[in-house]
This record gives sequence, C-alpha cells and structure tokens, in this order.
Amino acid sequence: MSAGACGPDCGCTTTSTPAAGPVLVTLSPTRPIPGSDEEAWRDVPVACTLGGAEFGERTVQWRTLVAKTEQREEIDDGGLRLSFPPHAELAGQLAALDAAEQGCCAFFDFTLHLTPDAFQLSVRARESAAGMLADLFGAIA
Repeated sequence: MSAGACGPDCGCTTTSTPAAGPVLVTLSPTRPIPGSDEEAWRDVPVACTLGGAEFGERTVQWRTLVAKTEQREEIDDGGLRLSFPPHAELAGQLAALDAAEQGCCAFFDFTLHLTPDAFQLSVRARESAAGMLADLFGAIA
C-alpha cells in the first residue's frame, strides 16, 4: 500500500485489470456447509423467536430499509425481489439485518446480489409464511 494519492501505476486507475463481476451472497443458517441441501430452509418451522419489544424493533428496522427500495417484484417460489440504490452503507445494513433475521426466523431464505450499478435482495419463504413475508417486506401490488 502506498501513501498519498493514486498514480498512473496504481491498481485502482489501471484499465488492464478486469472489472469485478457481480457478487452473490446467500444467507441461511440451515445451509452452513457449501454444497449441502439448498432447500433446507423449507423444513424449518415458521416461527419467530423474538420477544415483543425485540420483534417490534426488528420490524421497524426492516420497514426503514425496505422504504429505500427502488423496485419490487414477485419472484418464483413464494418470494420477492427488492432493488436498492447501490450505496455501500445500505448494502452493509441489509446484510447485517439479513444475518440477524436468520437467528430468529430461519424459515426465510435471503440472497443479496451486488453489482457496481445496483443491488437486489431476494427473500423467499414457504407458503405458510406468506403473511410474515408481506408484513416485513411489503406486499406486491
């Protein structure tokens, strides 16, 4: 690492380095080992383990972030995809909240798709959790 401003030989200004492709992050505590059953979240009971005050706080956190969506669409298999502006801080907040949510509601399946221009959060849940999905992430109009 050099001190000071970037110069002509700096890796961040060199065009010969290929641009990084999209990053895909999937969060599911029911899938701790790569290559394990990718649909294990379907077998987890539909129950939230948060208490009253914690549940209310988590709901406010989700609604605050979901309010920043630019686009919302229904996806196959009982889920929805939310598109957000490409702000690193927002991506970090969503990833942290996704991870926290897995601790209490392992029946949700989250996928973050990050690109330089935008990022998307896909959330799936089985049919018996459709009401909870709509409560936290909004219904598709």
